[in-house]
Amino acid sequence: MFTFLTVLIIVVCLFIILIVLVQNPKGGGLSGGIGSAASNVIGVQSAGDVMEKTTWGSALVLLVLCVLTAFVVPKEGAVDKVKTITESAAKMNVPAAPAAPAQPAQQPASNPLTPQQPAK
Repeated sequence: MFTFLTVLIIVVCLFIILIVLVQNPKGGGLSGGIGSAASNVIGVQSAGDVMEKTTWGSALVLLVLCVLTAFVVPKEGAVDKVKTITESAAKMNVPAAPAAPAQPAQQPASNPLTPQQPAK
């Protein structure tokens, strides 16, 4: 069910994108090529109203689908996982930092990172 609703949401989003691109805001848009078919069928004056209503209706459908998806999200085990992680972190025995050795095992003869004093 969740996958079906997700696919449906994607289809509705693509439809909204198409409708918004077809609309003729003030400067043309894509209505010259694609929207002319709608204008011929519906009529020039009411085509804008129909497209606007279609946009609002699609947005409402998208909102309803998103709310439905929130109720259908697979949640089984989600609470148990959080409890398990929290409990395992609380039970975990973190070892203390190891104690520093009393004396270094061996002193290096010369440290290559320290500058050498020139011989006099």
